[in-house]
Amino acid sequence: MNKAGKTNLSSLLHRRLSEVLLFESNDPRFSNVTISRVEASGNLTSAKVFVSIFPPDGQDDLIKSLNHASGFFSRQLGQLLKTRNTPQLIFKYDSGFDHSDEIETLLKGVFTKDHAK
Repeated sequence: MNKAGKTNLSSLLHRRLSEVLLFESNDPRFSNVTISRVEASGNLTSAKVFVSIFPPDGQDDLIKSLNHASGFFSRQLGQLLKTRNTPQLIFKYDSGFDHSDEIETLLKGVFTKDHAK
């Protein structure tokens, strides 16, 4: 699959999974989960779903629960996709937001020091 097709598929998966998580999931723990990005494999056999969790307490258990419920999410995707196979979903914690908070704190410290001079 070419890069544009893969990007379009990842975008479609992201949008649909977000809808399922928000409107069709019965697990109240999933209300704290936001899908940050989806990376589909080139052959469409799998897709990594990166999620952010707020508050981050119990993120490991929540990731395990999401992976346990991946069959439910795959079935929902299968109704939308017109492909032979539905990608296997692998949920992973996206730590990018944690790093952005650290960087923002450091930048605020530098900015404050510059204004103090």
